[in-house]
Amino acid sequence: MDLMDLDSEILEEAYMANNEDGIQSQRIGGGNQQLVIITQLLQMSVNMRHIDEMFLWLSHIIGQRLNVDVLQFWAYQAHVTGQYSAELRATASQNTLFPLHVVNNAQVAEIVRDILTERSGVNPQPVASVFSSRQADLLSRYNLHYWACFFLGSGELLPPLMSSDPTHGAIPTPLSMVVSLFTQQTPHPHLMSTIKRIMEHALSIAKNRGLISNVGNPVSSNIANNRAQPRQLTFNELIPHWVQDVEAMQADNPFADGVVISDKQARQLYFAIDGKKSIAELGDSTRMDQQELSSALRFLLKQKHIRLHEPNGKVVDSSQFFV
Repeated sequence: MDLMDLDSEILEEAYMANNEDGIQSQRIGGGNQQLVIITQLLQMSVNMRHIDEMFLWLSHIIGQRLNVDVLQFWAYQAHVTGQYSAELRATASQNTLFPLHVVNNAQVAEIVRDILTERSGVNPQPVASVFSSRQADLLSRYNLHYWACFFLGSGELLPPLMSSDPTHGAIPTPLSMVVSLFTQQTPHPHLMSTIKRIMEHALSIAKNRGLISNVGNPVSSNIANNRAQPRQLTFNELIPHWVQDVEAMQADNPFADGVVISDKQARQLYFAIDGKKSIAELGDSTRMDQQELSSALRFLLKQKHIRLHEPNGKVVDSSQFFV
């Protein structure tokens, strides 16, 4: 099936769905807003190059047409380290002067993380019944008195944030998303289901446009590259090396003095270094605990007696470990 046929199929589904709940859709926003949004998205998405462009467009258009004061898209983000985080993919307010930090903050993110973990949703609630008193007061100050959200999940891969740095280790992640809504008034009973239907159609369009893809069928070669990135080495896996080879130096000049190290534990550690043992292995062989080991390493690094290397021999900037 070609792209035009897929678009026609989505539009037909949206049209049928719109007829099923057209009365509710008209009451929410005046007119068949669901069908209008999907029709416009089919046209706009042709020039979209990243899923976040679609999310941002949707957050604005849904807010405008369905009278949602603030709309946010949050999603799980996996990293090469095996950790997950809740990332804000897009947010929009109908009030262009609204300070987004009121809703884009750690307090809201914490609630959203719980919802993502539970893969659930929350029916419209007064903000005071969901958020801390401080956050609820802040929201009320900007006339946002109600909050609701719903969960969307699928097997498609969501690429990392459009603005993310590839070196940060974010990788394509099976789609787990929370759509979060803040409103002044109690939302219409059918608002949540209407927005959810729009989002389901939008994700079908995104899949057809190659903005998301099935697991095992990467959107681009970057996905495979990101997955192939090695995990970040831990401090204890690094291998200390002498800055100068004392034995070789003394072989050239038998009367040359060896390296003078005043600290007893640092001296013990220094002579245990063979360029093969990791920091963890050196800790075992010298029977030093982590604090003693760190202190001795800090001394040797500060005195420039040693360098830290990755197992492949690459020199590591030790300043990232010792401030």
